[in-house]
Amino acid sequence: MTLSTKDAARRLYRRLEEAIHSGDFDVVDDVIQQDAVDHHPDPDMTPGREGIKQAFAGLRAAFPDIRFELEDLVAEGDKVACRITARATHRGSFMGFAATGLPVSYTLLDVLRFSQDGRLVERWGLVEEGRLRQQLARPPR
Repeated sequence: MTLSTKDAARRLYRRLEEAIHSGDFDVVDDVIQQDAVDHHPDPDMTPGREGIKQAFAGLRAAFPDIRFELEDLVAEGDKVACRITARATHRGSFMGFAATGLPVSYTLLDVLRFSQDGRLVERWGLVEEGRLRQQLARPPR
């Protein structure tokens, strides 16, 4: 592998965060393999990279200032386990909740598998959805 698995994971999150901020979702094609598998996709998500691009466009619309902080990163072979904190301001509709203008933060847990060239091949992920829903349900400012 050209990149270490840890470096590949750091690069992935950094590039995806940049894509959300810029709106340039073609980055997804660079860091995620065409036939990548997400074992926990949103039920309404289009499969493959196009679905990932749609999901990031939705995140950008709702949380244009989102930041991901890698809290923990453990690597073994071609896989990494990550605990990430997402922080953002709720600026657009998300999960059926209108924008509140309030800050939100939630945790993501991901296990990622990378190819030899450092591209994401497979993802198992969980989002702290209950905590996020509580924050989205608050009255707007």
